[in-house]
Amino acid sequence: MDGTRSSFRVIEGGVRREDLSATASSTKEEGRSLHEVEGWIFTSLGVLCFSLSFVSARLALRGFDPFFIALARGAGAGTIAFLCAFLGKYPVPMGRQVLRLCLAAVGIVFIFPILTAVALQSVPASHAATVAAILPLLTAVFGVWRKRERVPALFWAIAAAGTALVAWYLISRAGGIELRRADMLIVVACVACSYGYAEGGLLAQEMGGWRAICWMLVFSGPVALVFFIYLIVRGPLHPVESPAAWLGLAYQVLVSQFIGFALYYRGLARGGVARMSQIQQFQSVLAVLAAGLILGEQIDVQLWVVLGLLLAAVIGARWAMGATRATNNR
Repeated sequence: MDGTRSSFRVIEGGVRREDLSATASSTKEEGRSLHEVEGWIFTSLGVLCFSLSFVSARLALRGFDPFFIALARGAGAGTIAFLCAFLGKYPVPMGRQVLRLCLAAVGIVFIFPILTAVALQSVPASHAATVAAILPLLTAVFGVWRKRERVPALFWAIAAAGTALVAWYLISRAGGIELRRADMLIVVACVACSYGYAEGGLLAQEMGGWRAICWMLVFSGPVALVFFIYLIVRGPLHPVESPAAWLGLAYQVLVSQFIGFALYYRGLARGGVARMSQIQQFQSVLAVLAAGLILGEQIDVQLWVVLGLLLAAVIGARWAMGATRATNNR
């Protein structure tokens, strides 16, 4: 009887086992909360970087061909990533990780930049942002599918509502939407990109967000560089005198293809792909805000209302995930 009592009540030094269990559980929960806060911060910074991608692409198109822009992104960011990996002496990924990195790179380094740049030749940035409002939901779908994560139906309902809200606002702003070739290009680009987001987020959990995007660009960079050199040799290239075009191209290379992804992947790794992907609901609306500030487009009061509703949707999605996790831990 005494042995039974001591096994459940007393440990060396008079500390109860249930006390140690409660302490360990509390420490684990605090660590999880800290990871989620970091996830919100880094994912938000990544989304902020991405929100300027369509605007910067429109600026770059003032002086450059869409294929030139897309390949310059991959070649330039790949060169920077190679230097980072070499100087940082990053360990080379394992075989299966290399395959996953290459598959993700197909979407985010080639398909998305090329197709969206081509589409932006014929549609404004706000229209492209309208179609790209499906990105967060697609990213959550791919994230859940790849990780075999259980997500409550309420989460999907909130995510779908947020996507519909963004689409409604941007469609109403554009005065309607009709399916055209540019729309199809952007849809295909978003499907490919959302897979790259989700797969990259999972890889970032294994090797870190910075290393994930670096190795992704290192493996895809040579391909982009070969095609980029071919494009230059085939020429001729016309001199570009527009500072805005050069600024847009620089942003595409340094931020849209490199820094933004490093921040975004770190956020997904810390907070979870499905949960953090919903922060991207802000991206399309922020793209309109950026167009107003940089390109001089009019910003209406309705935009701020939508931003407020999106914030509520993001908080609601986080609550839905947290409530399910708490129920499962009981």
